[in-house]
Amino acid sequence: MRAFLILALCQAVFGQQYYRLGSGSRYTYSDQIASEIRNLTQTWTPGNNPMPLTHYRVGSLAPQPQHRLPEGMLLLKVNQDIELPENFDARQQWPQCKSIRTVRNQGCCGSCFAVSATSTMTDRWCIHSQDHETFEFGSIDVLSCCTECGDGCQGGFLPQTWKYWVRRGISSGGAYGSNQGCHPYPFTTCQSEDEEDVAPRCKRTCNSAYNVTKAVDDRRFGRSAYTIPRDERKIMEEIYVGGPVQASFSVFLDFKSYKSGVYRHVWGPHEGYHAIKIVGWGVENIKSVPVKYWLVSNSWGQDWGENGFFRIVRGEDHLGIESEVTAGMPHYSKHLKLQGLDW
Repeated sequence: MRAFLILALCQAVFGQQYYRLGSGSRYTYSDQIASEIRNLTQTWTPGNNPMPLTHYRVGSLAPQPQHRLPEGMLLLKVNQDIELPENFDARQQWPQCKSIRTVRNQGCCGSCFAVSATSTMTDRWCIHSQDHETFEFGSIDVLSCCTECGDGCQGGFLPQTWKYWVRRGISSGGAYGSNQGCHPYPFTTCQSEDEEDVAPRCKRTCNSAYNVTKAVDDRRFGRSAYTIPRDERKIMEEIYVGGPVQASFSVFLDFKSYKSGVYRHVWGPHEGYHAIKIVGWGVENIKSVPVKYWLVSNSWGQDWGENGFFRIVRGEDHLGIESEVTAGMPHYSKHLKLQGLDW
């Protein structure tokens, strides 16, 4: 009994408490988890997200050393001396770029690696273009045509997706049901617990309602792709100068019940790796203690979390969120040089 009390005290000190439930327990909705762990979460509030837990899919595959991008930072080319604010939100910094505020929904497909990457590319295309031009990069081109990026709805790799943007370009695509862009997103929410959507075959032609016929003529390219060093300040500098970045982290079951606050994992089995988009940072005083956080856009729709966004502990590489931060810069003329070619 004494050893058990010592262990419980250590877990409380380090913020990593694990709630052991009765054998055979099964959870369908997040409010069931919330009722079990509410006394464990010190910096965030669990609650009821609308979809069944199994419908919130992950899909980032574990990083592979051979895929790693070269380290780089846009700041090195812009300004070596920069004063970072305590709080920063890319949605407010670049209000002309509506994509930063848009929360995508990956639906019944483990496509977070592609969805968050193309969302980040869309933001950066707008931020760095002369007149804040909009081009909505779609994720179907990645899921269906990039064989080295991963396995479609079964997940994929962040670095390979950014390499594909530079090498082959990515076509446009609106949200599910929008009928917009060359390849609109085809997946809606799951209709059953066991449903697994499959990425369509790679299409050489665009949606018939779109004003471009060949997919190759619609693709836009990246100029560079790089990983940001695992350093809190350098990641902040990259976002401050270049815009949102893509990252991935380990997801545990408690995360699916997140409703508000600064998330820190406290309970549950490992669900896999999840790719997301970091759009800013800040500090929140919780019980008179300042807690640093990353401001993150998820891909589980606007009804999840804080209107589709969440905050997670910053500066500790919590769940690996600072270990694989990826970004790149657009190339605004390459598609013009390649137009008309069939490759």
